[in-house]
Parts: sequence; structure tokens; C-alpha cells
Amino acid sequence: MSADGRGAGRAVRRTTLPAVLAVAGSDSSGGAGIQADLKTMLANGVFGMSAITSLTAQNTIGVTQVEDVCPDMLAAQIDAVFADIPPVAVKIGMTSQAGLIRVIADRLSAHGARNVVLDPVMVATSGARLIDERAVSALVSLLFPLADVVTPNIPETETLAGLPFGSITSREDMEKAGTTLAERHGCAVLVKGGHRVSDADDVLVHPDGRATWFHGERIDNPNTHGTGCTLSSAIASHLALGENMEDAVRSAKRYLSGALGAGLDLGRGSGPMDHAWAWR
Repeated sequence: MSADGRGAGRAVRRTTLPAVLAVAGSDSSGGAGIQADLKTMLANGVFGMSAITSLTAQNTIGVTQVEDVCPDMLAAQIDAVFADIPPVAVKIGMTSQAGLIRVIADRLSAHGARNVVLDPVMVATSGARLIDERAVSALVSLLFPLADVVTPNIPETETLAGLPFGSITSREDMEKAGTTLAERHGCAVLVKGGHRVSDADDVLVHPDGRATWFHGERIDNPNTHGTGCTLSSAIASHLALGENMEDAVRSAKRYLSGALGAGLDLGRGSGPMDHAWAWR
């Protein structure tokens, strides 16, 4: 009998899951940021956790307000996660302040974080800068050395490689720039094609010069809010599941294609994808 006099409950078989930490901002509309990260992690078979860098008021039309957390609070979130459920992988998303980037680097180094996937959200596809020069410098000097793989889009690749905006126009340009970054920073670099070069083909380059191309299905869907967050979180999830880098990227791209192909249509702007497409 239980303490309250009722019969003993059904025995539950104990189980476990690989845990993955997302360090990123919150998207109030649920399509990107921490919300997309956690949905992606759940859908890909891992236990998602979060350390929030900023709160945003946004929807499919745009962002109306951003409020960063204080550095001490960000450090406390990361420390709390590692103290109890150490993650097997970490995904880092948009962080706009150099001070917060320093905190992330310090705490991840202190805890010996592994399988770190860095989505360097710096430049919009239009070429508009999303973070200032100090934050870019901190990102490169402090977070790149911790990353196992960095996942820039083409404008971000140009910025990181010191190339003019619009200079990457071919698959050869993508691979060459990715090789430059991988050799310079000692981490794998996944250059995401996008519409300027190819609709969905990406190239993964390692510091030793190995390059692997991943073909992506072209999906005619204007609702692409959160694709970068989703892809990087899916890669982290599959690294946590024990896949090698190439297989993790392949699995992540397959998942992203399914989320886009589901054709979810919400909001008046570029809407979110269906992260739970496999269950529908």
C-alpha cells in the first residue's frame, strides 16, 4: 500500500535519453530560437534543455523588442544544467552581446562541453548585419575554438572569410571559403547554400581539407522561419545520438526537408515549419 492508503502504483521501467543544451534567444512566436531548438530536439529523439540569452517579442512579420538577460543569469542557467544533467551536445544560437559570448565561452570551457554546434547568426540573407563588430570579434575568438562544427549561411561565410558581400556565387566558391574557415579556426564548417548558389545543397569542410557535399531537396515553401535554428539543433541531436559528423548533417537535412515539406501555413509573414511532421 502507498502512504495515502491507495494501492501501489504501476511499476515504471526506468530509461534515459541523451541530453542536449540549446544556448539561444527566445522567439515568442515559437518558430525559431529556443522554441524551435526544443521542438527539434524532441522530434529527433533527445532530451532538450535551454539557457536563454535574450527575450524577443516577435512574430512572422518581424521583431519588435529584444531584451538580453544579464551575464550572471546566463552563467547560472548553464551551470545549473551541467551540474545535474550534463549535456552530450550543445547548440549555440544567436547571441548579440560580446559580454554574453564571453560568459558562454567561459562556462562551456569550465564544464568541458562536447559536440558543440555553433550557428553564427550574424548576417541576414539580405546582407544586413544582425550583431555589431565587437560581438563578431568575440564570437570568432572565443566560441569558434570551442565548436566542433560551425553552420554559417553564405553572407555569414563571406563576413567570416573577409570576402565582399555577394562574392560567393558558385559551389566552388562555397567550398573554397569553407576550407579557408576550417583551416583558420580548426573546426568543421558547414556552408549552407541557400538561393544564391543552390537551393538546398550544403558543403561540410574539415580542417584537414576533406569536403562532403549534401544534396538537399528543393521545396517551394515560403514559410522558412527558423530553418537555421532547426538545422543546427538537429545536427547537435544526432551527434548526441552517436552519429559521426557527416551522418549527423545528413540526418538533420532529412529532418529539415520533412519539416518544410509538411507545408505548415501560420501567420502573415514567413511562417514556421512543422517540427512534428513525422507524427502527422
